[in-house]
Amino acid sequence: MIRVAKLGERGLIKRIWAIITERGLSFSAVPKTFDDAIAYRYEGGYVVLTNDGVNEKTDKLPGMSWRDLGWRLGTMCVSDLAAKGCQPLGMLISLNVPRSMYVEAIDELYHGLIDAAQEYGFEIWGGDMGEASEVVADGFMIGLSRKEPIWRCGIRPGDVILVSGDFGLTGAAFHYLLKSGRAINEGHMRRILEAAYRPRARLELGLALAELNCINAMMDSSDGLAESLHQLSEASGVGIVVHEIPVAKEALEYANANNLDVNELVFYGGEEYELVFAIEQRKVKDALDVLRDRGFHIRVIGKAFKGAGVFIKDHRGKLTRLKRGWEHYR
Repeated sequence: MIRVAKLGERGLIKRIWAIITERGLSFSAVPKTFDDAIAYRYEGGYVVLTNDGVNEKTDKLPGMSWRDLGWRLGTMCVSDLAAKGCQPLGMLISLNVPRSMYVEAIDELYHGLIDAAQEYGFEIWGGDMGEASEVVADGFMIGLSRKEPIWRCGIRPGDVILVSGDFGLTGAAFHYLLKSGRAINEGHMRRILEAAYRPRARLELGLALAELNCINAMMDSSDGLAESLHQLSEASGVGIVVHEIPVAKEALEYANANNLDVNELVFYGGEEYELVFAIEQRKVKDALDVLRDRGFHIRVIGKAFKGAGVFIKDHRGKLTRLKRGWEHYR
């Protein structure tokens, strides 16, 4: 018998995927490889489906309200669709709670979901309820796209790697909340904590990127920037070298005040929901001109090469292998 902890999340996914394919179960959705969402073609385009979940023990941070947790659940699902360049349509929620839980807390959870629905433009259709020893909520979201969604497996050697913003804020927040870190400037701490309590999906940007027709691959950074780069690298069969570290100034300030390696915050914080994507080099300038004219904050951080693995290049040109990031069960 093999314990889940030995396989980890990635190993367990591969094992389940192998069971499905070995049993010969038909699979008419795209893509044919593992991704954050799947899609079915219909006459007017694609129906795109995803799901994600939260539970009280691992996702409700100190100081986080039930309303914030509801917002986060909605944002998590939207982010998967944003990374496909897809507009969310509606959501079903499976909610399992202890019978001793106060009803007012459930009210707040749904107020947070409604906040997200109003922000991102999706409907809440209902779902299912059950009993559990702690709060476990799972969201199933459907979106529509006129074009085939953007998958994580299309990077080619020479493509430029870009991100939608600065990183390290949630890493700083988790350190502060879970390890009693030292606070910094009040305004900067507010932005750090807001990043953890009320993360934002980059839906508007995802839809804009889909319109450009030049994105070869994309995913969100919910598992951390390092893990996202590794997943893009593996799915596309290329190596990636990072030559610019996209650190938020507040994260850098926090790292210095707490004697932390800022790269740990940037690459391994997670739950940031930024977009990580690849564009063919000759198309990058035109794409950046359009995106920046529309007010999007985009950073070029690296390049794909023929090979494997993810590396950081320092100012001397030295390459250091970037370790993998967060993995459930480990």
